[in-house]
Amino acid sequence: MDKIIIEDLEVYAYHGVAEEEKKLGQMFLVSLEISADLSTAAQNQDLSATLNYAEVCRVVGDVVSSDKYDLIETVAYKILEGIFINFQKAVSVKILLKKPWAPMGYHLKYAGVQLERTRGEIDV
Repeated sequence: MDKIIIEDLEVYAYHGVAEEEKKLGQMFLVSLEISADLSTAAQNQDLSATLNYAEVCRVVGDVVSSDKYDLIETVAYKILEGIFINFQKAVSVKILLKKPWAPMGYHLKYAGVQLERTRGEIDV
């Protein structure tokens, strides 16, 4: 299966359990692998036969910044829903949502969650 890949899309948002996370916000990094049949797009240079990267980024940015959630697991799930709702060609989606500046009192590269679903595994 072919894949569209977006790595480390930066979105500023207000998710987390700590009150300062909801008040001050922080940068989140979103990486996606979206499986789809891209053969028609590749053969015919037809943008309508693929997933427009700019539109994928817009949908992800809108989802991440539109609400405040305690858990990044919820944010990642909402991104999955947004991809499947807006892009009918998406067969499966793998998402890695990173929180590089999680206030945990320890130095770390990032804390994150990874979810992977196929179209039939999620209600949209």
